[in-house]
Amino acid sequence: MPAGSPVAFALLRVPRGDPRPSEENFRAALAKDREALHLPGTNGADDLQTAGPYQIVVDGNELDEYVVWER
Repeated sequence: MPAGSPVAFALLRVPRGDPRPSEENFRAALAKDREALHLPGTNGADDLQTAGPYQIVVDGNELDEYVVWER
C-alpha cells in the first residue's frame, strides 16, 4: 500500500471478560468508518489487522478494547 493511502480504523469495546468481537463485528466497524470518512469501498483484499484486548476504564466501567485497521 502506498504511503498516505486512506485506510479505515476502529475501536471496539466490550465489557471486561466478554468474548472477543467476531470477524464480522470487526469488518462492520471498518465499513462504518469507511462510510463516515467517505472512503471508497475496499479493494477486495479485505486484509485487516487486530490488536487487543487492552484493559481500560471509561466512566467507571471496566472494558476490553480492541483495535482493528486495514492493511
